[in-house]
Amino acid sequence: MAAFDRVLTRVENVLAAGSLGLAALIAIVAVLLRTITGQILFWSEEAVILLVITSTFLGAVVTLRYDEHVNVDLVALFLGERGKRVLALVGIAVTLVYLGIVGAFAWLVLAEPYARLTLTPALKLPLWLATLPVPVGFTLMFVRACEIASRMLRGRDPYPEKTAEREAEQAAEREAEGAAARDDETGPRRPDETDGEAGR
Repeated sequence: MAAFDRVLTRVENVLAAGSLGLAALIAIVAVLLRTITGQILFWSEEAVILLVITSTFLGAVVTLRYDEHVNVDLVALFLGERGKRVLALVGIAVTLVYLGIVGAFAWLVLAEPYARLTLTPALKLPLWLATLPVPVGFTLMFVRACEIASRMLRGRDPYPEKTAEREAEQAAEREAEGAAARDDETGPRRPDETDGEAGR
């Protein structure tokens, strides 16, 4: 499972960051060309739009991995640990149903004749290729949700990367507080003390 998680994480990161980075690069080149030479990349606007859409649907997978989608946990405040675990399982089950249904319909849209015969205005790409990030994103989110559900059912931390980041932040805060406390106890050194120690 750990190897699968590493591969899936790498695919998510490369696709999401790569598409957004490529969109930024195309936009910069288009602006520079227009400013310096007066030439216009007529296809740049459409390419940037499609790449941003791609990064949005693939970036949603990364957001799911870190449990950073918007949610309201009012009910969980009134539940114990067992109740929170049951509620989390219900939530991930609803998420799986939603992702499965919408993802399946997204793949079906690609098979429509309209998607195969229609071309985009500037790049002249078939419409199915332009909309491919939607079903791919939903499929990756479904796979990631299955992995999260598997961790929950085994009683493990469903979001280990989020927990690791939180622990690292807390450790850094504790270290900073400890350093500040040591400085308060010893007080700032006077320049003559430092010079005297260096001379000895």
